[in-house]
Amino acid sequence: MTNYIVTSNDPGKMGGSKAKEDIVKFLKEEGYASFWVNPYQPNKLAKFWYTYSHLMNFFKKSEIDNLIMQYPIPSRYMVDKFINKLKETKKTNFIIWIHDIQGLQSSDNDSATWEIELFNNADILVVHNEKMKQWLLQNGVNTRMIVLEIFDYDNPQTVQKQHEYEKTVCFAGNLFKSVFLTELNTKNKVYVFGPNMPEKHSANTIYSGQYSPEELSQHLTQNFGLIWDGPSLTTCEGTFGHYLLFNNPHKTSLYISSGVPIIIWEKAALADFVLQNNIGIVIDDLSRLDQVLDSVSAESYNLMKKNIDKMAEKLRTGYYTKEVIKKIDMQ
Repeated sequence: MTNYIVTSNDPGKMGGSKAKEDIVKFLKEEGYASFWVNPYQPNKLAKFWYTYSHLMNFFKKSEIDNLIMQYPIPSRYMVDKFINKLKETKKTNFIIWIHDIQGLQSSDNDSATWEIELFNNADILVVHNEKMKQWLLQNGVNTRMIVLEIFDYDNPQTVQKQHEYEKTVCFAGNLFKSVFLTELNTKNKVYVFGPNMPEKHSANTIYSGQYSPEELSQHLTQNFGLIWDGPSLTTCEGTFGHYLLFNNPHKTSLYISSGVPIIIWEKAALADFVLQNNIGIVIDDLSRLDQVLDSVSAESYNLMKKNIDKMAEKLRTGYYTKEVIKKIDMQ
């Protein structure tokens, strides 16, 4: 069989985002070849030339059995041209592996309509979780869907060792959207990592620097990793908070692969996964963080830690990615 995975470069990088690069790595272990696309061309003429000189050359390859496109590729023009050409290749099984859905992040109806049409051009969609699957079904997607469950994470650092339960928390991300940090005021320490730390924050909300995805894991030595978004402590709201209802934040995989149990908003799509696997706890209101941390016994924390260490090994070896490939091959 001849199988390919098509992925877009990130601006200024030869590769893609960490999540996309990891999927490429794990799929190469399953015999997939990679094909990289650079949608960031300086002008329309350059984009036209690139599309026909590079993108269309892809179809000169030998017969393709499975073709996975990691979505989004941030050029509607390139994606449309690629799909139109692909439709001429009748025998290719076309899979879209979803990382983000624009229709869930903006009110642009034109983009949302185009996106749904794109998804319906695929033979299979790989979606984050059941909540995302149900949203797509309700919004007109009729393509067969495979649920990923959680993103794998290739982590070069060692899994954090078991240590005393001190009720410490870490939070990692691009902090411009984490406005809730300006209001967070806890007796327990919260260590924050990433760019754009707000100047206003309490003494126990401790800024701890910015590191590459490959380095960050060794600094996550706290008891829990927090999944929360938006401006409010009482609920996850706004565009970024609402998105948690449907997506799998990649930082969750960072925490798990590092051996750090999870604290997550109780309405987040991944909350069920956390509870079912006993790898963390859920919270409805971040102003209750101290109370929630106090309610966790050392014994229950140690069990969560053991469970997260087992799951860390799964994510580091591409378990969930490879399970998706098994389901694709079974069809």
